[in-house]
Amino acid sequence: MKVHLMFVFCLFLLSACVKSKSGSDIIASDKMGSVIFDMNVAEEFVSIYVAKDSSKDKKAELNKEYQKIYLLYEITEQQFKNSYDYYKAHPGAYKIVIDSLNAKAQRRREDLYRMPNS
Repeated sequence: MKVHLMFVFCLFLLSACVKSKSGSDIIASDKMGSVIFDMNVAEEFVSIYVAKDSSKDKKAELNKEYQKIYLLYEITEQQFKNSYDYYKAHPGAYKIVIDSLNAKAQRRREDLYRMPNS
């Protein structure tokens, strides 16, 4: 019995020491969903409002919006790219991100179209 307990304890210690497959540089799925959501909003903003102003460079303005998002979520562009590549390579994890993104979009739509209480 003691041998079994010692074996289980050793496995527990070893599993605690092993680094996560996703690594510490990968953005958590719920946060990643929020980042992608905000990036989509930024892309729409630039395509609708900034594109009308011919004096502005659409690509540069979009990059400015992305930089604001990186600051908001306290991430780097490289961290985002690494995370995006990770999630694309892991369909199960990517599905969680997309489901989170869809749920957030659905909540926003419901809030937008909610009828005020009379």
